[in-house]
Amino acid sequence: MSQKRLQHLLDKLLNNDCTAAEKQELFQLIETVNDEPQLQDVLEGAWMRYNQPSHVVGEDRSAAILKNILNESQVVPLRPKRKLWPYMAAASVVVLIGWGIYRLWLSPAKGPVKPAIATITNDVKAPDKNKATLILAGGQQIVLDQAQSGTLATENGSRVVMEKDGQLVYQSAIRNPQSAIASYNTLNNPRGSRVVTLTLPDGTRVWMNAGTSLTYPTSFAANERKVTLTGEAYFEVKHISGVKKVPFIVQMTSPTGNRGDVTVLGTHFNIKAYDDEADAKVTLLEGSVKVRQWPMVNGQLKTENEALLKPGEQTILSRAHSPLTIHHSPDLEQVVAWKDGLFNYKRSDITEVLRDVARWYDIDIVYAGNHPNDTFTGGIDRTATLTELLTILQMTGIRFKLEGRKLTVLSGK
Repeated sequence: MSQKRLQHLLDKLLNNDCTAAEKQELFQLIETVNDEPQLQDVLEGAWMRYNQPSHVVGEDRSAAILKNILNESQVVPLRPKRKLWPYMAAASVVVLIGWGIYRLWLSPAKGPVKPAIATITNDVKAPDKNKATLILAGGQQIVLDQAQSGTLATENGSRVVMEKDGQLVYQSAIRNPQSAIASYNTLNNPRGSRVVTLTLPDGTRVWMNAGTSLTYPTSFAANERKVTLTGEAYFEVKHISGVKKVPFIVQMTSPTGNRGDVTVLGTHFNIKAYDDEADAKVTLLEGSVKVRQWPMVNGQLKTENEALLKPGEQTILSRAHSPLTIHHSPDLEQVVAWKDGLFNYKRSDITEVLRDVARWYDIDIVYAGNHPNDTFTGGIDRTATLTELLTILQMTGIRFKLEGRKLTVLSGK
């Protein structure tokens, strides 16, 4: 009986047809999940069933459901739980069932609960422009969003073309590009910019997240292909067939001073190596890669160590004395969610989440007290406004104050 009733009330919640009394009954049923495990199956089944394209609701309707949940979900004493299933979009919220459940399970109070509303006097929209800047070998700078599609420049063996969809493509302009004089271009994709896509002279495709810089030759040498990365990028390396294998090398520097590189022949992988992150992470999705690291100890480079990754593995360049270790089961969807237009986290530190938020929305984050040690699990479309994202994050019990582009983290629980 409880299972059928729970399903009925979840359906009414989705249809924005729950009375205050029914919501109270629904929340009380959810409160008994630990005592009745079969109700857990109902909740998970509902989420899996409703998290489909056919159940995406429009902006007006989703806003009404959201307001309905926030305004009237303060009537039930709750146990502290840390689970979140929702994926929330700016213009299409996917089933706020999971979010209502999250709202309930996350509250630490033992009595009537009121949502902790952040102090927000303005909003910041998600990036809607490509603000990337191309720096040519001679120092000339081209802001891609201000450039017309077509050939932007000819750089020592390659024609630089911007396609109509904004992608930047290098096309060989001479018969033997490997004989061209070496010159380098840099593509800077700043904070607050959309993801930019680049096709290198060898056909390798690169997706660059906000706050990322890539330096590369306009024509690759015959014996190797080498680029330098700061930030986060996803690579689909072009395999060059022939008698001699030509490795593709990504050089990077971790925030701790560790220097390292990733060597591949043809593969798909993600590198996250921002200056403000404690670690640099290399995650392999397809093929194989060799990651090498030269630890920096007391200002001196020490003997390199290396790790060979198989698909579905990750290694981290961390503290100066730490050897490379292989993690065999990273969440690949979480790793590449940024490329697919999502924020996606599973038990991630709130401070890590906020660093991603700062880069995407180009805001400054300050902490009024100690950094919270909470973790966050959940997802939201990266087209959401900042306040929509903060509305979810503040359900962890953390409060925010947004003034212009300064976000102050006021407190935790």
